[in-house]
Amino acid sequence: MPDTIAALARRLAKLDRRVTALERARRAPYPPWRDVPLTGDTSVADPAQPPQMRANLWDTLEFSGRIGLPGGRAEDETVIGVLPDGYWPAVPRTVPVASDAARRALHLDIDPKGQLILRVQDGGSVRATWLSLDSASCRIDGDDE
Repeated sequence: MPDTIAALARRLAKLDRRVTALERARRAPYPPWRDVPLTGDTSVADPAQPPQMRANLWDTLEFSGRIGLPGGRAEDETVIGVLPDGYWPAVPRTVPVASDAARRALHLDIDPKGQLILRVQDGGSVRATWLSLDSASCRIDGDDE
């Protein structure tokens, strides 16, 4: 009897792997990346890494690329971009971003109107020439959905 249970468990595990592979194959492709509309004097820091975003199938907004900051400074509460309609979160979101700023963390606040607002730890400004959006993401839907 134990051999039969073990054989059955192996067959079941093999079947589970096949089902997982089929589900992956049938999954819809990810949507294409779109450029993030920048505001003010912000720019594309590296043409090989333009700031881009996409909303995936799980209501998650994903970001990629780099944004150049004007004057080599990150100013607190500066609007650096505006997301197009359909990409606005239902509630305000905050995402951490990487930069070349020394000893001060930078974040992006994304409001329900789609504004990307740069936030500097403890306010004020800090020397920084770029922001990296790579791996930054947030939910688009509300907390209660």
